Amino acid sequence: MNDVIKATALRKTTVAALAASAALLGAVAVTGPAQAANGPAAAARACTAGAPSFTSYAGTGSQDPAYWPARGTYKTTTSRCVDINVKLNSTRSVRTCFKKASGFSCNGWRTLSGGTWGLAATGVLDNTQFFLQFAGTAKASGLVDY
Repeated sequence: MNDVIKATALRKTTVAALAASAALLGAVAVTGPAQAANGPAAAARACTAGAPSFTSYAGTGSQDPAYWPARGTYKTTTSRCVDINVKLNSTRSVRTCFKKASGFSCNGWRTLSGGTWGLAATGVLDNTQFFLQFAGTAKASGLVDY
């Protein structure tokens, strides 16, 4: 009889331990994705939250498209964003030009849809100086964060 009680107690202990483990794993499984969703996604939201508005300067011709900021000046990337993010008021092609020791170098044109955040440049290092060009000579406007 004593062996039966011990076996029953052992099964109850094993079941309780398994239930506790399952509960713990369930908590981790539920918490894991929520934390992951708050990681990079939260950083992206923080990056564009409260982004400043801009209006570019008009270009003068096919070899001188609209640009931002003012001619001869650059903006400098920060640790706030990994990319250069632009939300244009209307669909337009944009390219990012980076300051070099002598002059500047531009990436390829990217068409960004109006009213939605798009990437003018990705994986840009902090403290990188840049300016934006917009296809055509008409002014572009919207929000920008970097």
